[in-house]
Amino acid sequence: MTPPGVSSLPAQITRTGRFTHGVPGRFALGADGGTVLFLRSRAGDDPAGCLWAADLPSGAERLLADPAALAGATGQGSGANGIRGYGTDAAATLAAFALAGRLWVAEVRTGLVRELPAQGPVTDALPDPGGRRIGYRSAGALRAIGADGAADRPLAVPEGPDIEYGAAGHTEVTALPDRVSGYWWAPDGASLLATRTDHTGVATWYLPDPTRPGEAPKTIRYAAAGAVNADVSLWVLGLDGSRTRVRWDERAFEYVVGAGWDARGPYAVVQSRDQRTVRFLAIDPASGATTVLAEQRDDCWVQLLPGLPARTDSGAVVAHADQAGTRHLTVAGAVVTPAGLQIRAVLGIHGEDVLFAASDDPVRTDLWVYGPAGGLARLTDEAGVHCSAVTAPP
Repeated sequence: MTPPGVSSLPAQITRTGRFTHGVPGRFALGADGGTVLFLRSRAGDDPAGCLWAADLPSGAERLLADPAALAGATGQGSGANGIRGYGTDAAATLAAFALAGRLWVAEVRTGLVRELPAQGPVTDALPDPGGRRIGYRSAGALRAIGADGAADRPLAVPEGPDIEYGAAGHTEVTALPDRVSGYWWAPDGASLLATRTDHTGVATWYLPDPTRPGEAPKTIRYAAAGAVNADVSLWVLGLDGSRTRVRWDERAFEYVVGAGWDARGPYAVVQSRDQRTVRFLAIDPASGATTVLAEQRDDCWVQLLPGLPARTDSGAVVAHADQAGTRHLTVAGAVVTPAGLQIRAVLGIHGEDVLFAASDDPVRTDLWVYGPAGGLARLTDEAGVHCSAVTAPP
């Protein structure tokens, strides 16, 4: 029996969400390096995520967005589930998030939180790099609204009930956990790269609930092994209404496992169905034409890693290579990490410097940086599993 006043381990696991409630995560660092944003619930048994800001020089924390207060402010919806994700502009001065199907923005410096009159239900809010507009998804459509709440408009509307724009169901494979997205703003905020996912040809499955025999089965589209997959394409969508489809050999590479928009333009990561070949593609946003930047092949399958492949500001391809039991980091095709140091993920690239997580001991993960000027250096010296947020120098 469990002693009086002591919770059983299964109950503790349930109450704490497997000991994840109350743990900070989804960090975003301000351009000045002085402020960090993060999500964290109020306590270890509270599942509702709140948006916080911490001043790094002093260590002081501010509660920017309290989901219970916001969701109840207008008497609509509930904040019980809390804030599950958010996006920021490039400088992390403006944060946008969905809560109870509504769109909110928080001004980091002043602490002012405002609801924008977006079309709900809202998911996947993301400001453009300049913080002038907020992108978001609603009922399969991809939309944008001014940060002041004006000029809400659709950028792409689904052509049928089984089509959605901006969904991240496939591109999350190579994304970092706090940067999963199905659409990406251009640096100038004038256009976006976005996914279009068509489930029309995918088989329908019917899932009854044995505890509720009087209810009709739930229907879902499920791509079983060997059956038809969802058709995932990429589009460059302009705020001026232009639409350009990205072109590659979609029959040979039907999986879109990554995409983004960096300083050199939009890009995509595509994979063959047998998972033995992966191509890293540069995209011409004007025509939709693609150029193969790099290709990885493996007789069994190509292992995909968060943040890879990528490229530096000069265009050098950053990838990984498995050699003699070590997963190495490579830059421009050259191995830049030693034997025994296992690359886990690339966390950010600034200029020519690559920040990454790697392990030379199975029980710890450290932060490392590689650059052609400074070479390879470990940034953490305490045992543990480290993660990071990165910002460009001011």
